Amino acid sequence: MSHGVRTWDASGNLQMDTDSFTYQVLHNAVYTLTMGAIVTASIAGFDLATCTAVILPTQAAANNYCYSAMPFMSVGVGSVTVRSKHPNEPGAIGSTIQFRLLVMRFKN
Repeated sequence: MSHGVRTWDASGNLQMDTDSFTYQVLHNAVYTLTMGAIVTASIAGFDLATCTAVILPTQAAANNYCYSAMPFMSVGVGSVTVRSKHPNEPGAIGSTIQFRLLVMRFKN
């Protein structure tokens, strides 16, 4: 390989390079949160060791208040859950943003 990206583990073993993997989009959808909302996306093939999930806001923040804050995301095998607020903050108001949930596989 004459160019690209390579990743090694702590022992110096090559883990990934651009010859051994490609990105595959597993899920791409737009959601709108309401206060206290929980969005759970079931995604076939989602594995914590080979996949990643990203929240991308689709609109600029309307203000500096919690309504425009980034939501809380948690991942598990086969699903991604997005909550308008952290589950350990029952008194919080929560986010009401619109966002794109992009889930990708980066390693076969």
